[in-house]
Amino acid sequence: MEEKKFVKVNGKEYAEKGIASGQFSPVVAVKFTRIAARPGVVGEQVITYTQNGEVEKVATVQEGQYVVTKLSETGEVVVDEFGHTNDWVMDAAVLAKKYELDPTKEGVYQPKGVQQVFVPIVMDVILEQWGGEMQIEAGGWLNITDENDIYGISERDFNDTYRLATDIDYKKVLKR
Repeated sequence: MEEKKFVKVNGKEYAEKGIASGQFSPVVAVKFTRIAARPGVVGEQVITYTQNGEVEKVATVQEGQYVVTKLSETGEVVVDEFGHTNDWVMDAAVLAKKYELDPTKEGVYQPKGVQQVFVPIVMDVILEQWGGEMQIEAGGWLNITDENDIYGISERDFNDTYRLATDIDYKKVLKR
């Protein structure tokens, strides 16, 4: 099997050029997936995996961060075909902005349902995000909602996290 060649890109420039050229048509989506979140232990290593089972990112928990695990629509921990859970590190402020505690389940958070804007990732890329580099394969998506927090998400994670919204002008959702 041929080894993938990831290209380092600036997310903002990548999106702007793709939209300007007509290569990308932004879509609006709404997050539906619940998460389990617990305060992280400073120094704890959290590994996020690609949809092919390879290491996508290794993050070290800092003060005030949570370890977050994706849950299925039925509330079960999402485990991929390689046996990996879908875990990542999130700042407490981001958790509070994007999620609220589910009153029916301890430690479970539900999304606040905020509309978000995405453009497709059409090649294997490396993005600088949240204090580290992350590899995202072609087929993933770049969240461009907030120009100060542009980040990528794999195709698998997009599909089991978001639902496309229809009849919404993406320009009304962008935070510029």
